[in-house]
Amino acid sequence: MKATILKLPRWMRQIGWRTVVGAALLAGIVHITATLAVPLLGPGNAFRKLQDTLPANQMVFLPPPTPTTQLLPFVAADALYAACRFDLASGSLAVSAVLSDPGWTLSLHTPQGDNFYVMPAQQLRRSEVSFVVTPASERLVDFGPRRVSGDDSQIESPVTQGLVLLRAPLRGLAWRAETEAKLRRASCTPVAPKR
Repeated sequence: MKATILKLPRWMRQIGWRTVVGAALLAGIVHITATLAVPLLGPGNAFRKLQDTLPANQMVFLPPPTPTTQLLPFVAADALYAACRFDLASGSLAVSAVLSDPGWTLSLHTPQGDNFYVMPAQQLRRSEVSFVVTPASERLVDFGPRRVSGDDSQIESPVTQGLVLLRAPLRGLAWRAETEAKLRRASCTPVAPKR
């Protein structure tokens, strides 16, 4: 039996293996770059939507998520949320909240969605937490002490705008009112600059 040889067009036979490998690598680099650039360039930024909905530097209890009232994408339906859209252009921000049970978390996010600080509830830690969020550039300008009180920790924010998100798991409908009341007590207020 005679083996059949696949006849390729002349232009395909002239392409070397290095060209094929180079084209595959270039296609991969373009694909990865495009995939990573779409969230930064696309119009569907969740933070832009929150800018229109949430007031700046004020903690707001978010309604329970439903398919039609969900403000943030991919939030869990078995949890309640409070959020504060912060703007540090005029100064620092004091945040206080109650992290009463395991599963409660307090997190700070950049407008791109990256979190730069997370505090989960722990059994051996105080349930009431408070801290001051300061702009990172403030360190270069003010070399004096910046503590609002001795109990407050300070967190430097890499961005001037972002989101403070308080998440409370819902243990059941019987605890919903208690959980909602604790979320509503959370605060996010600007710190008056020292004179």
